Amino acid sequence: MSTIKANHTVSAKLMGGEESGIICDLMEELFDHVDVIDSGAYVSIETQEEELVFEMAEIAEVMGHSYSVSNFLAILATYKGFIEVNDDNVTIRNNG
Repeated sequence: MSTIKANHTVSAKLMGGEESGIICDLMEELFDHVDVIDSGAYVSIETQEEELVFEMAEIAEVMGHSYSVSNFLAILATYKGFIEVNDDNVTIRNNG
């Protein structure tokens, strides 16, 4: 018989490509608690912390051009946690 254990991982899975690579690099640079897992067609950004916050201004600065929440949502394949979509950021929070 298996025992169900709590898992407080917060994650975003992005479709692979140049944009997701830039976002993964940025998140690893900004947060030491972030793990990036490259699965080929997808990349996962995971943390055991309370939340992941994707700030569009920070992403745009690294990309060198404007970047919107709509652009981010277009490559967001799935996520784990509660998602909050704002005008200038996307936050994924812990379920716990």
